[in-house]
Amino acid sequence: MFQQAHLNEIVVFIAVAEHGSFTKAAASLNSTKSGAGKAVKKLEEELGLKLFNRTTRSIRLTEEGKIFLDAAKHALETINEARLLLHARKDEPAGRLRINLPIGIGRNIVSALKGFTQLHPKVTVEVSLSDSLEDAIKGEWDVVVRIGELEDSSFIAKTLCGSRRILCASPEYLSQKGKPKNLEELREHDALVFRAPTGKVRAWSFRENDDSITEFSPSPLAIFRDGRTLIDAVVAGMGIAQVYDTALGSSIQTGEVIELFPEKVVPGPPVSALIPSGRAMPAKTRVFIDFLQSVLD
Repeated sequence: MFQQAHLNEIVVFIAVAEHGSFTKAAASLNSTKSGAGKAVKKLEEELGLKLFNRTTRSIRLTEEGKIFLDAAKHALETINEARLLLHARKDEPAGRLRINLPIGIGRNIVSALKGFTQLHPKVTVEVSLSDSLEDAIKGEWDVVVRIGELEDSSFIAKTLCGSRRILCASPEYLSQKGKPKNLEELREHDALVFRAPTGKVRAWSFRENDDSITEFSPSPLAIFRDGRTLIDAVVAGMGIAQVYDTALGSSIQTGEVIELFPEKVVPGPPVSALIPSGRAMPAKTRVFIDFLQSVLD
């Protein structure tokens, strides 16, 4: 029966029929003349039919061979179409995409997610906001976004953008407390600081004229454990804080906050997308990483 014949034998049969020669057919398939002959003989045995009339000078299809050739070509076309459909499905972003974002920049990314879902309606996003390294490592995520290095061999990191540490305050706060003229005057202001997931309170960093870095540890009015709440407190006029520009979003451009000492800004760690290692990157993950770069750049 046709369905019992091996696909490779059918491919060889079609090549022999089209070239009218075992030698030419074998060359077109990077095979040998004897290999082509064995494949056709095996196919004839499986079908119980003689497909070619052979002489020392020529090879011609039998009537059964002509009928089988038409059917075989049609079958191969159908198989190739099925392969193309599967490849298209494989390359089309679809399915559930589980993403874990840091709280600080996460809200900025979430606010732009509508554009992503409109571009890729077959992708369902499942979003979690967390600054916990444990959540990133132990969770079953397709994409984890983090600021800074995450030394874990179970992830592959792709840098999305750089960051800067911005000292800022709201216009309301500065109108009430005054704008500090130098770093020493910061001691007289209400400082809002961030406690990292490691438990360490992050000092403020500044670049000096000689390009050296000065660290300043203010006496805090308040300590925050997530970056977004810290920024909300700054916008509300609670005090001065040093935060990553990637978490601020458009707050400086809109005038919600004012940058202080821009000439002393120091670069922060990179923002990276972390994907599980040891597996191929599906289309849904690839297009989401491209989207992240467009949002964060």
